[in-house]
Amino acid sequence: MTELVSGRDVLRQARELYGHYQEIVQPREQKVAIIRFTPAPTDPADWQIRLEASRVSAEQKVKAFEHLGFQADHVILPPGVGRAEFAAVLDHYSQDAATRSIIVQFPPPPELAPLVARMDPAKDIDALLKDRSPYAACATAEGIYRVAEPFAQDKPSIAVVGSNGFVGQGVVGLLRENGHDPMTLDYGDDLRQVRDADIVISVTGNPGILGPDHIQPHHRVVIDSGFVPQADGSVRGDIRPEAAGIPQNITPVPGGIGPVEMATLMERVVRQEVDPNVTPWKVTPGPFLDRTEFAAAATAASAPTANAPASNAPAATSPTAPGQVSVATAARLRGGGAPPAVPGVPAGPPRIPGQQPAPARPQQPQQPQQGNGQTR
Repeated sequence: MTELVSGRDVLRQARELYGHYQEIVQPREQKVAIIRFTPAPTDPADWQIRLEASRVSAEQKVKAFEHLGFQADHVILPPGVGRAEFAAVLDHYSQDAATRSIIVQFPPPPELAPLVARMDPAKDIDALLKDRSPYAACATAEGIYRVAEPFAQDKPSIAVVGSNGFVGQGVVGLLRENGHDPMTLDYGDDLRQVRDADIVISVTGNPGILGPDHIQPHHRVVIDSGFVPQADGSVRGDIRPEAAGIPQNITPVPGGIGPVEMATLMERVVRQEVDPNVTPWKVTPGPFLDRTEFAAAATAASAPTANAPASNAPAATSPTAPGQVSVATAARLRGGGAPPAVPGVPAGPPRIPGQQPAPARPQQPQQPQQGNGQTR
């Protein structure tokens, strides 16, 4: 059974941890500027999708900052906005003493992207200026790292798909700073290599790029940071739905990394403006098995039970089917007993260790999308 790592639970925790700072922030009348772009009706469909993801992200940020007592200036720039107008907006908020942080939603139009460098680096809360920013990585990348970290205490193998993109570079950098040596995969690489990892992080923004050919039952957690709105109102992530029930733990889309990003931004602005010793939000990992434990559990689950009557019924119809490794088994092997029930978390399909995956298909990612508005 696959456990969901809920980003909404993280955001709820952050709202509870930091909400009381509103009493300090509101009287100061401090602001956060969130700047985004809108597409023209004639723009290509993929550009419109990316800016729709940017819109959703910006509106979530407005709610997060307002919860803390900040005034959120949501600046919506029209299609075809010129360089002079965009530069004037950036200069205004950079020079405004009441504005404490500035976020430019990515992607900006290519001809405007260089102007982001005009932003006051001290107000760059989302690391858009990279080495000039006070932060080592964007909030999405930090959130991803902090979700992965509780699953990675023993320095397991970690694969990062989309490692050359804006978010991917941040994730890789944080992993390396903290003693990990991640497998980096991007455009042109054979993504089947993720089978060899213990943890899979995908930040490409290419819907369905990883499926049952890639995701394996031994993966202790799969972190899906894709967020691509669809015409029917749904959202797709990097992991195909038929693979979402395979790993031991997974972040859902939506409701996974998007809320985690908001929690990270809330923590950053509180630490920056109110309390340098603010309590960080944390993720408590669900039960999982390392490779050795997984192999032992598979062997034990496959062993015939003494004096058990023979049956012609399919193994998967029984909750004790040979080869099935449940989350309860993981908890017992780690000495934690049966895990608590998680209300509202659906069970994934049974995972049968040792089952043969679908025939391998070489698959290469499309060019991963750059920016912080495409990943959730």
